[in-house]
This record gives sequence, C-alpha cells and structure tokens, in this order.
Amino acid sequence: MSKPRYRWWGYVKAMLRSYPSLQDKTCQGTELRERQAIEAAVSQTLALPDGDARMKVIGLVFFQQTHTLEGAAMMVPCSERTARRWHTDFIKLVAKLYGLAD
Repeated sequence: MSKPRYRWWGYVKAMLRSYPSLQDKTCQGTELRERQAIEAAVSQTLALPDGDARMKVIGLVFFQQTHTLEGAAMMVPCSERTARRWHTDFIKLVAKLYGLAD
C-alpha cells in the first residue's frame, strides 16, 4: 500500500518550524493566517484526551526543534508509531485549517 503524497506537506512543516518566531510578532497577511491555523490546531489538539502528550511531541519536534520524532516518542513516553500518527494528524489538521486540504 503506497502512502499518498501531498504537495503542501513540506510547506506545512516549514510553517510549524517557523511558528515560534511568529508568536510575539505583529503579523499580517500570510503570516497571520499561518499563525491562526497553527493556534487553532494547538487548541483543538489540547482538547483531546491525550492532547498534552500529543503537543509535547509536536513541541519537541517542531517548535523547540530539539528532538527527532523517535526521540520525542521516548520523552513522552509513547511508541514511535503513535508519535508518528500524532505527527501526521497534526500536520493534516494545520493544512485543513489553513485551507490546503479538504
């Protein structure tokens, strides 16, 4: 079974990596839309029963950029497969909220 390829995947990952620099900045246009999509995804993720663990993985991988996905899974702790699923779900949620995915 092949994995689907999304043209926006790399763009959303770049948005997530640059999010910490947008938090304290007055944004407009594209940067504002990116920040709003990420903040909405964060609040929706935190509302989930395991939202704190999911956001810890996302924070370590994207916002702080101190861990790989496997390393973040060890820090939470959860399985690497679970961390990968949370990672994928979060990227898809940001893409949906930004308007890149259906």
